[in-house]
Amino acid sequence: MTPASPTEQNQHDGGASCRGCVSSGPSRRAFLERGALIGAVGVAGAVGLTACTDDIRSEDSAPSHHIGGTPTQAVQLAELPVGGMTTAQVEGRTLLISRPGRDEVHAFSAVCTHQGCTVAPGVENGEDVFACPCHGSHFDTRTGEPYAGPAKKPLTGYTAAIDGDWVMVTL
Repeated sequence: MTPASPTEQNQHDGGASCRGCVSSGPSRRAFLERGALIGAVGVAGAVGLTACTDDIRSEDSAPSHHIGGTPTQAVQLAELPVGGMTTAQVEGRTLLISRPGRDEVHAFSAVCTHQGCTVAPGVENGEDVFACPCHGSHFDTRTGEPYAGPAKKPLTGYTAAIDGDWVMVTL
């Protein structure tokens, strides 16, 4: 009987490779090392993006007043009585709008300066406020200044004015 060739010694079950064969693909060890490296890069990227998002939401980076360009119709005056407040969707932004006097309107971003939750009109101790449901911050409806809760900076203000039958906000 002749001895088996090296190729025959490393095959079984109809030619499937087994231990000791030269493989054309990466070894199991190389495959696992590459997978671990790709996973580590993915985790580092996710941590970096989270830090970036947290920085955007940080009250230190929130502007106190929006420097805008174009006056845009936000809400019809008939829908906002004197002493009233509302929210309005304007060009993809949620705005808080108050009308403390006949010819006086104010507009603010609905993004809380504490951690980015959505602020809404509310009442606290019988007083109209813009209230954050997440951590209890309350903001003045005329100035956007916080006076309760963890927020330290005012809501971002927008230039607002009455023009005919509309409240216009400069975006």
